[in-house]
Amino acid sequence: MVLAVQTAPLTPTAARTGTDRMMVTDDPEALPHDHGIGVAADGVHGEAHGDAHVHTDSVGGDAAHLHAVVAGTTPGTSDGHDHGSADSGHTDSGHTGGTAPTGPIVSVDDPRLSPAQQQAARTLRDRTRAAIAALPNSAALTAAGYVSSGDSSYGMSHWTKDAFTNDGRELDPTRVETFMVHIASGRTIGAMYLLEPGKTMADVPDIAGELTTWHVHDPICFSNTARWHFVSFAKNGGCPAGSHVRLVPPMMHVWLEDQACGPFTGSEGHGATTCSSHSH
Repeated sequence: MVLAVQTAPLTPTAARTGTDRMMVTDDPEALPHDHGIGVAADGVHGEAHGDAHVHTDSVGGDAAHLHAVVAGTTPGTSDGHDHGSADSGHTDSGHTGGTAPTGPIVSVDDPRLSPAQQQAARTLRDRTRAAIAALPNSAALTAAGYVSSGDSSYGMSHWTKDAFTNDGRELDPTRVETFMVHIASGRTIGAMYLLEPGKTMADVPDIAGELTTWHVHDPICFSNTARWHFVSFAKNGGCPAGSHVRLVPPMMHVWLEDQACGPFTGSEGHGATTCSSHSH
């Protein structure tokens, strides 16, 4: 359920797929996994949600608007938020004067993104951050029905609500499948969206190109008695006694605070001070 060591940067138009590695025993973010930009979003969301998928919430407004923006059907002009400082400090993706930006795209304001992509990324980021803030710690997550996976990935653990993992809804800030908790403080610091079971990297929606990438992992061994309790990664297709193997569908992170590698970077990018070698 997580990311690993980074490879060399890609050009903005390059397809960000591949396998990253990090040598950390039984760390879900540290074993090989694939990344990708995604396919056209309107096909995925039209299938998953349908035109009548409308619901309001207390974490940023009408979630149906988010799906429309992500699908590129109603780019709009503004989501009503002030983003003047939301992505400040990203000198490797920003631009000054007439200089064209280079390096990885890590900001929703990057001019290499289309206006529709910028709007979709802002909407998803801001409404997801509101959802994170509404469940600020592990106690709040427990009360809301989330359970810890018992993992430790870059000092974080995954908290998942099983009812949201197979509900026909995707990229819905009112029904986030997984949250990321800082283990030492118990504070909720990020969210992780999952596609519906059975979907693959061929199904991921393209929200904002290189900025918003998805990833998958090798098969994971989960406990037989606690559905989302991480035991280990499968070895030669097998699992330890008391656990079973299961593929987790494509996933994407959103972080509460800005990161050097952008608000949608993987766990390995959380807390990084530079993104000079970042890519997915």
